[in-house]
Amino acid sequence: MKLVGLVDRLLETMEADERYRFTLDGQLATLGDYLEVRPENEERVRRLVESGRLAIGPWQVLMDEFLVSGETILRNLEYGQRRAAELGGAMSVGYLPDMFGHVAQMPQILRRAGIEQAVVWRGVPAAIESHAFEWEAPDGFSVRAEYLPHGYGNGAYLLDVPGKLGRGLEAVRESHREYFGEEPILAMFGTDHMEPLPQLADLLEESGAAVQVSTLPAYLESVNGRQLETRWRGELRSSARANILMGTLSARLDLKAAMARADRALTRYAEPLQALYGAAWPERLLDLAWRRVIENSAHDSICGCSVDDVSAQVLVRCAEAEQIAMGLAEEAARHAAAKAPLGADVVFNPSPLERSSLVELTLPVPAEWDEIALELGDGGRVAAQPLHRNEPLLHSERIRGSEASAWLRRRLHGRELFARRLNGLEISGRRITFLVDDEDNPIWLHLEELKQELELATSGDDGEWEVRIAARPRTTVVADVPVPPLGWRAVRAAEGTAPVEHAVSVDERRLDNGLVSVAVDAEGTFTLNGIEGVGRLVDGGDAGDSYNYAPPAEDCVIDEPEDVRVSVERPGPVQGALRVMRSYRWSRDEVPVDVTTTVELRAGEPFCRVLLEFDNPIGDHRLRFHVPLARAAETSAAEGQFTVVERGLEAESGFGEVALPTFPAHGFVDAGGVAVLLTHPMEYELLDGRELALTVLRATGLISRSAHPYRERPAGPELAIPAGQCRGPWRLELALYPHDGGWHEADILGQLERYRHPFLVARGRALDGPTSAAGPELRGEGVVLSSLRRRGGRLEATVACEHPEPVSGSFGDSPLELRAWEIRSVELAR
Repeated sequence: MKLVGLVDRLLETMEADERYRFTLDGQLATLGDYLEVRPENEERVRRLVESGRLAIGPWQVLMDEFLVSGETILRNLEYGQRRAAELGGAMSVGYLPDMFGHVAQMPQILRRAGIEQAVVWRGVPAAIESHAFEWEAPDGFSVRAEYLPHGYGNGAYLLDVPGKLGRGLEAVRESHREYFGEEPILAMFGTDHMEPLPQLADLLEESGAAVQVSTLPAYLESVNGRQLETRWRGELRSSARANILMGTLSARLDLKAAMARADRALTRYAEPLQALYGAAWPERLLDLAWRRVIENSAHDSICGCSVDDVSAQVLVRCAEAEQIAMGLAEEAARHAAAKAPLGADVVFNPSPLERSSLVELTLPVPAEWDEIALELGDGGRVAAQPLHRNEPLLHSERIRGSEASAWLRRRLHGRELFARRLNGLEISGRRITFLVDDEDNPIWLHLEELKQELELATSGDDGEWEVRIAARPRTTVVADVPVPPLGWRAVRAAEGTAPVEHAVSVDERRLDNGLVSVAVDAEGTFTLNGIEGVGRLVDGGDAGDSYNYAPPAEDCVIDEPEDVRVSVERPGPVQGALRVMRSYRWSRDEVPVDVTTTVELRAGEPFCRVLLEFDNPIGDHRLRFHVPLARAAETSAAEGQFTVVERGLEAESGFGEVALPTFPAHGFVDAGGVAVLLTHPMEYELLDGRELALTVLRATGLISRSAHPYRERPAGPELAIPAGQCRGPWRLELALYPHDGGWHEADILGQLERYRHPFLVARGRALDGPTSAAGPELRGEGVVLSSLRRRGGRLEATVACEHPEPVSGSFGDSPLELRAWEIRSVELAR
């Protein structure tokens, strides 16, 4: 209710004083929350916005740019501008005052939305010596960027001391002279948790000071058009003029993982599958899920630098969004699969290119079959690797025959019996067998006739009968199934075998599929295509907080396990995996920790999948996963928001912050012939040009530490966040792709697409029908799909050219001519 009271008073002040102007922090979430409680005040807000006195938008929330996908940034801006239009119009300013750095493609994102100006603070490098500069995206589009020297509250305290405004103004002018010279200074009168001052205009008028009360758009309009002498291309991640707080990349990694799952569920499963195969576009449900994701993208939320209650709510919102999205994706898959033959498994490919991927299926397989393959609709076959068979006999008991009908009635719920579907009845001697399965087969079953048959056979018989519940014999297999782009393929179990291209061979400590070889050594690390020592875990203390890492004065670094055990998890040939158990003592109080590393190869995949699992028992420490390089490297390349950014070995320091060269990677990081493929954003560091270190856990117990070894200025309140210590079960996935050549020559984006987007499976439901279908195919080197949805009855996609050269391609029937690094919306034929 504090927010409601603040906005109430702001509206009252502005209506009482025509001179008053206010900029509402660049995000619509504040007004959205307020109007939920005070819907009757919407017209009051609209009048102030339309008059130009109240500036709102353009964002829905002020997000962290590096920890969300590029598509989430686009939707954030879309939602903000749409709601602002309903309230009188968004300010045409990309207001980005407090983000912990800015992504390289932000100028292009803003220009796509019709915005030609940005306002920034953190991340501006020392090379920028003026308050305004031209900020250019990798594709060449640029915006005029207004830099806020000394932050977004640089004039917040001008009126704190009565009668001293003149002295305060002179102090502000002197502190800003190197950036503004004799130009008008932009002084932001306000800051975090500061209530608008009702008598502001009166105080300024009485003082006679040369001060104009203005909105941010009005100020920028007054200075726009002046020649800009400085140009900056790409991301803004310097600590030269403001602390960048780079440790938020690794705080509460569970938030980052949950956010990435929800985002991917929406953009790559729910929306495209519903657009192509759904019955009716689920606008309201998708809107609900997207609002959860956008709310979570707020920078203090997704960064994990808030109280535990906020982080808990982020996880809840992510879970809600993911559940809605995957429910919609599965609904669309079922709708499409209803046209495929009954009894077939229908495999869906969420990628806009034809590819194969491993699926796990539980198939009806007669007990007498010794070998199993999968038969495709065109008659071809793929190999199936058996994992286990079910136990057909689910239940057995002995009852009186006269009780059989009552026994069935008490346990039967519709057609469901023992959590399966009743498909038939067999009576032999004094044995009753109810045949059940995971699906209706036959589709139609006359339950009353079945009950009558049972009644006729057992009525009046008080002798002992055996009642059995028998499931159809099924075998769980894994298989590598080829599926058309954004399409599906029906498969069935078949007796026999099929060849496996690049089959996985497995022995006690080695995996090999002809593309990648893995050999586990005595220390529990492994050799990957000749690169030794991959997967070394290095744990040390953390005396920092949720904003910045810092080592303790006396650090205890542990990188060697006390014990190593290796076992075969999957034997090949389609899927091979080794389970490596390493035991450590990470703390001085001798708390033992077992870390399980599952190393997996799949047939035909040129990368190695890695799964880390452990139960974290201690706090105040950092754990990193090390990947030695095939060759020394001076730079790394990291995929992020519609681009790939190359970075060096150092970061620019300043502002009392030790700027560690720990950088964000959203999709992959590549250096020295090894790419690490990621399922969610992670922090990495290129150490001495010889290995990558990825932070897999950073446990901290404070939001901000006042006496911080690596940061002079507090970044927030010194409040305890016990959940930030991340105690309990922990799980992290990544993949390692050794390759030749540079990142853009090695099809890393193609391998990332394969790694991040597993196939979905539904069941065929038709008596007869097609066995495959294809959606639109996306062609073009380095061209990636960001989203595919229905808008206004049209099929619309957003694609990005993540390539350093222009690319010719197509999406379905739509030709594409893309600039290097261009983001493009494409309308497709349905």
